Amino acid sequence: MWNVREIALVLGCQADQDNQITQFAIDSRLVEKGGLFFALPGEKVDGHQFLQEVAAKGGVVAIVRADYVGPDFELALLRVQDVKKSLQTLAKKAFSRRREKVIAITGSMGKTTTKEFVATLLEGKYRVAKTPGNYNTQLTLPLTLLNLEGEYDVLVLEMGMGDTGQIAQLVQIAPPDIALVTRIAPAGMEDFRGGLEAIARAKAEIFSHYKTKLGIMSAQAAGFGAVYYGGGIPKWIYGWKEDLFDGREADFVMEEKAEGVVINDSPPISLGFEGKHLKENFLGAVALARAMNLSWKEIQDQAKKCRPYKRRFEKIEREGITFIQDCYNANPESVSAALLNLPRPAKEGKVIGVLGTMPDLGKASSHYHKEVGTFAANVLDRLLCIGKEANGIAESFSQSGKEAEHFSDVDAVREKLFALAKPGDVVLIKGANSLKLWEILEG
Repeated sequence: MWNVREIALVLGCQADQDNQITQFAIDSRLVEKGGLFFALPGEKVDGHQFLQEVAAKGGVVAIVRADYVGPDFELALLRVQDVKKSLQTLAKKAFSRRREKVIAITGSMGKTTTKEFVATLLEGKYRVAKTPGNYNTQLTLPLTLLNLEGEYDVLVLEMGMGDTGQIAQLVQIAPPDIALVTRIAPAGMEDFRGGLEAIARAKAEIFSHYKTKLGIMSAQAAGFGAVYYGGGIPKWIYGWKEDLFDGREADFVMEEKAEGVVINDSPPISLGFEGKHLKENFLGAVALARAMNLSWKEIQDQAKKCRPYKRRFEKIEREGITFIQDCYNANPESVSAALLNLPRPAKEGKVIGVLGTMPDLGKASSHYHKEVGTFAANVLDRLLCIGKEANGIAESFSQSGKEAEHFSDVDAVREKLFALAKPGDVVLIKGANSLKLWEILEG
């Protein structure tokens, strides 16, 4: 528990009250009684505009800019030069009070799924806390640490980024004992000069703290020197047997057998989900579980509880149609992985794709969208696209002689899709989170 004077002391500012703080929030709608609100500036709105709402919800403190001159609405106002930096400073202080072993996970794709698999496996042996959902940013990961209650054995933290140096900042707040990097892909390239190599260097920052003693990485990520050599610490590599030129290139090698997946000398492990890319995420989690001294029997037992995270290659059966809802994010590699892992339709069934714009691909965006359209033509029978740049997907798909249509809104896509899809069909819904394509099945 924090009180206002303690927080003021950490931040180097003045406080006239001594209230206990029960909760921390960066969204005024989520403030609880006794809560503290960080009045963060935003691209569209400023947190200082919501102080009255914070007070109405029972909040007692707000951290505001030093130059704020508006009303306090009977809140205790702590004035600082940088509200974001204050959030991170408090989170670092909160973390310093904890004693858990820390596992950090980053990568361009599969971070959240891998994090969930890691937590599920470890929960069979340890008390585990994890970042909720995709709370992996400069704001949400610190917020997680501030609101974390209770004592645990392990913290599993997902770390994301939008620019160079951001993962290094998160690592300074919560240094990991073990760090894992999933695949590197052209996601968020708009802000990265140097393409994939630059993204790999930024992801490799997760190995930059002296406290980190072991790195784990996918075989694909290990192909980038920045990741392979990052931090100068021992590294374990994981990958599918068929993807490796030589099985000795990896420490954890997986192959599919009739009884389940087999990893190195493990007994067959039964998984309740499909998709080679998801199973690769599971393999990374297994490597981490072995680093945490789980036996193969413990992994076998906990693997039965592993499930893909919501909207990550989520299988939904409706009126004889199989929908694969994979609409949290989209980059060229994740779209290709989804297409390659689709279940087969019924004998007379079609494979229909709803593909949305892939954001933040920079100058290469047009190239990547057309490349995905060409690849999709090898898998899909029909294609429905949404989003401005997704028009490139439709154009290149149409060159195969198959029909593709482009739409500007979700309602139009939904209407066309349900007129087109029949029992026995398989439908992939794949696009960036901002497109809200999950609304297709909720409307």
